[in-house]
Amino acid sequence: MIFPKSLAVLATAASLSLAATPDGFEPASEVDLIVIYNSTTALNGAVVPRTATTSQPRIGTTTRLNGTSYAILMIDIDIPTNTPPATNTLLHWLQTGLTPSRTSTTVTIPGSSSPLSIFLLQNGSNTTPITPYFGPNPPARIPLSHRYTQILVDTSAATAQGMRALEQAARPAGGGVAIGFNASAVLSQAGLSGKVVAGNFFNVTNPGPVGAAANDTSTNVNNRNGTVNEGGDETSTGVDGGNGTDSGDGSRSGNGFNQGNVTTAGAARLGSSKGFGGIGALMATYGAVALGAVAFTSFFL
Repeated sequence: MIFPKSLAVLATAASLSLAATPDGFEPASEVDLIVIYNSTTALNGAVVPRTATTSQPRIGTTTRLNGTSYAILMIDIDIPTNTPPATNTLLHWLQTGLTPSRTSTTVTIPGSSSPLSIFLLQNGSNTTPITPYFGPNPPARIPLSHRYTQILVDTSAATAQGMRALEQAARPAGGGVAIGFNASAVLSQAGLSGKVVAGNFFNVTNPGPVGAAANDTSTNVNNRNGTVNEGGDETSTGVDGGNGTDSGDGSRSGNGFNQGNVTTAGAARLGSSKGFGGIGALMATYGAVALGAVAFTSFFL
């Protein structure tokens, strides 16, 4: 899956007049979704420090929405592959059951001449996320800069079958993360085509150089109780990297994960992920996990 990069991605700040979703992304939106991490705004291609994005952001719109239920999706569209500039995708967050606040909140946007009033989306019913938020963590692989794209979907008229389709797409059979997540196809399957009401993207960049920081395991996927990194050989459970799913040393080649020590209090269990070839063998003894000839899997520690 190839998504063309633009110079706007590398800008340190971006105007709200830019296209809300990045060039080439579908489903596209030109309506701004406001994304705020504590005091940091992450809007329309702005470069945001990784450390600012560890917790899920507040999101809102500049006009109050009329629907009764919304879903937020956040997708990294720059997962490295072994055939650059081709990239893959990874779902970072899918939360349903959001409703617009009745009153506006005033926020300050860097570079703006005046504060902005927005209507925040709230999870007032405490709906459990389909994919709990896990923050950006681009690896030291090409591309070093990753675009994290958010779309807000009106689910007011969604059917129970449609919501199940969303859940199934976000939770691959056998567990693990939703690598290769195709938002357009998923929304079509869920009967939600044409229901994107706002969008945004921001950029997080690994300072490099390429190939550095080989064992960074700082990104935790809370819904899978494991560590996942978007680049593979930065972590023992890497995705699409040197030792991840779409790599030469990854599961699709049949060589499995070649590095990484996963510590556990006991034995770890390996679950197969639908759609990835290979058969896995797992050896676990109080902390050391050796993986060989495996498909990309998730760990249940």
